[in-house]
Amino acid sequence: MDMLLHRRMLVLVAGVALALAVVLVLLPRASSAAPPGDVDVEDVTLPGCDFPVQADVSGKSKEIVLDSGQTLITSPNLRITLTNLTEPTNQVTYVITGSFLTTERPDGNLDVEARGSNLIFGEEVGIFLTVGRFTFVGVEEEGPIVALTPPTGEGSLTDVCAVLA
Repeated sequence: MDMLLHRRMLVLVAGVALALAVVLVLLPRASSAAPPGDVDVEDVTLPGCDFPVQADVSGKSKEIVLDSGQTLITSPNLRITLTNLTEPTNQVTYVITGSFLTTERPDGNLDVEARGSNLIFGEEVGIFLTVGRFTFVGVEEEGPIVALTPPTGEGSLTDVCAVLA
């Protein structure tokens, strides 16, 4: 009976070791251990409203390419001040410390999952502050991801154009 118990224990230990090895291999790993870099952008005009909107951004951001091929964009302590250039007294500042998880589509666009507090904008979409979990199709133009479809999901959605009008 001791021999049977010994074999069962070996099989159990081997099974646990194999399961742990599989989990460690499948976990996404960051392509770089470097900390997020500084972002300091001023006087950028965002598309989406019926009037020009100036964006001033400061804080930190980092792109991490995951083994899955997806890209995780983080933004700790990122802040954005938006100004209606037609009515410059209409201004708002948001803390947008959320993240984007992007997956490239066959057509070259991106499926984007926005988590936390983010600013989503696009010419045909508008400008929205999202807090929660939202998805949209976007395209990465020189710099930020521009939305091609309106964000949908769960959480709060603020129409920034209405706030700045």
